[in-house]
Amino acid sequence: MTEEYLLGVDIGTSSTKGVLMNSEGDVLASSYVEHEVNVVKPGWVEQDPIKCYWDDFRIVIREILKRSKVSPRYIVGVGVSGLSPSIVPVDKSGNPIRMAIIYSDRRAIHECRELVERVGLEEIIRTTGNFPDPYFAGYKILWYKRMEGEKYRKTWKILNAEKFVVFKLTGKAVIDKATASIYAPYFDIRRGCWTAHLASAIGGDTHILPQEICDSHEVVGYVTADASRETGLKPETPVIAGGPDSLMSSLSIGSIDEGDSSLIYGSTNCWYVISDNILYDPQGRLLSSYYVLPEKYVLGGEMVTTGSILRWFSRNFAYEEMELSKKMGRSVYEVLDEEAEKISPGSGGIIVLPYFLGERTPIWNPNARGVVYGLTIAHTKAHLYRAILEGIGYAIRQHIEIAKRLGVEVREIRAVNGGAKSRLWRKIVSDITGIKQLYSKKMLGAPIGDAFLAGVGAGVFRSFSDIRSLIDGFEVTTPDKKLFEFYDRLFKVYLEIYKETERHFDIINQLTEFGESI
Repeated sequence: MTEEYLLGVDIGTSSTKGVLMNSEGDVLASSYVEHEVNVVKPGWVEQDPIKCYWDDFRIVIREILKRSKVSPRYIVGVGVSGLSPSIVPVDKSGNPIRMAIIYSDRRAIHECRELVERVGLEEIIRTTGNFPDPYFAGYKILWYKRMEGEKYRKTWKILNAEKFVVFKLTGKAVIDKATASIYAPYFDIRRGCWTAHLASAIGGDTHILPQEICDSHEVVGYVTADASRETGLKPETPVIAGGPDSLMSSLSIGSIDEGDSSLIYGSTNCWYVISDNILYDPQGRLLSSYYVLPEKYVLGGEMVTTGSILRWFSRNFAYEEMELSKKMGRSVYEVLDEEAEKISPGSGGIIVLPYFLGERTPIWNPNARGVVYGLTIAHTKAHLYRAILEGIGYAIRQHIEIAKRLGVEVREIRAVNGGAKSRLWRKIVSDITGIKQLYSKKMLGAPIGDAFLAGVGAGVFRSFSDIRSLIDGFEVTTPDKKLFEFYDRLFKVYLEIYKETERHFDIINQLTEFGESI
């Protein structure tokens, strides 16, 4: 029999990554290309849809075809995921009207506040399942209509980052249920469809959204002749709907059943637990959405700055470690981990609030700031680095504790993505949460989830449970009971530090305009 191959491509915040996978889950070739994030001004974050999404996708595909030497005629499915949510307004030809506004953009604060004033917080959470925050795509769309009316009137559809690529491949404007879930306030999470009920209160409408809402594994179109010429893919290659990158990463590690929990160690750490029923926090502290599998839902959290804080730390403070890592041919984070392992749990009394760009779940405070509490002249870089790892661990535990109070049982956590390579970080998180973690050294992540779902859509895989047969044995990280009890006391201090500092954040931001001195 002729082998069948599957392509999975993830368009991330700072890079596009792709893999070519066979039906056994073996990766034959991969490719990676970085792209820019444009901070227009504090709180305004954009990207070029052509350069960052479509051009990078084409580069990655052509490089994979070159490296693998696999003929495009043997590729039977393509899956694409992307940073979510984002908005890419296009005309009827699929040409972008403006730059993409991505998830970390905060400009729609006024639209959120106005909707709360007119409709009420309780009604918004009950309908959308989520707290009204500029993170969600719908509030960005409301800002776009209000502030850039002329461009809005020229807009045919508003797509997400990966749906822009799907459109360029197939000519079809679609959206998947998981992505639609984070287009609040336009999506009714109970009914699973668009609604103008909330957004219309401040002038929103739904005609500009893709009307075809699909399951992530559905084949929504086929590679056109034009797209074939641009990418090297065979015409008529099936393309699935795809979905959010974080949920595809969750799928790649085998999270498919009710109660399965995953932790995505990335620039943004994401924690999810799967349910067979819609779950949401009445107070809106956690994120609620459809999953990338049919009739499955997730409750969880997405933290704005986690892995990105480690990048910030290494670039600003770890000069010697960066030089050493280059000489040794290792990652700077491996070197920093070795130094931090020598520091006792608790980091010598330092506690870090990891809110370096504000925070989404569970506090939904765009004005929150990072706090380093307890510094003395006796502390070293290693103390601070370990404290950052622990601070993120406390943030993860805060999400899990809220979920537990909502009746959700968390048995174990499946760890995935780049940061999960760190045994130290996984150990810290397990000791703080009291929950064991499973980690596979096999190359996983969103591109694997994309390729697998493309295989389901193309009929290569018969069941969603087949994903587990593609994963090698797990490395298990078990929590230490005594350390859990020790960290439990520090976790309570972590929560109190935020309560005591929260009232100052608005004043600081008003006086300094997100860090720019007046």
